Amino acid sequence: MKFTPSAGVGGHCIPVDPSYLSYAANQKGIDASFIDLANKVNLEMPSYVVNRIVVDNGGSLNGKTVQVIGVSYKPNVADVRETPAELVIEELKSRGAKVSWHDPIVNKWNGQISQPLGGSDISVLVTRHSVFNSKDLLASAPYVFDTTGTLEGATKL
Repeated sequence: MKFTPSAGVGGHCIPVDPSYLSYAANQKGIDASFIDLANKVNLEMPSYVVNRIVVDNGGSLNGKTVQVIGVSYKPNVADVRETPAELVIEELKSRGAKVSWHDPIVNKWNGQISQPLGGSDISVLVTRHSVFNSKDLLASAPYVFDTTGTLEGATKL
């Protein structure tokens, strides 16, 4: 089975269950460093994504408008449990960006509603749903960063 985690992993299994396994292993005196390292890498991906965007945009996101596209944890579902989009948004805001999000499948999340696609300085494709049109995604901002590796013409992870 092929996995394409993009800006990180989400859902109720991959980001959570290994932590329980690591804890249980450590309680039994078993080294779980590989599990811990994988978890660390997964948790650092959103920061890595934002660092790449910062470098590509003159070293600062202060005051720039950024739209995160696709906030569910995997394509074509409305499930936002442990979504890496949340960490990407937090990191973008901590860098001074004005952040909105667009997801026609999720619609409402964290007390906010999905904004229309486009109109920002930067777009960050985190989860690519099948309803997304490539031309619309590329036209959503002057700089489009694709964490999924599926959007030809965008800057890729």
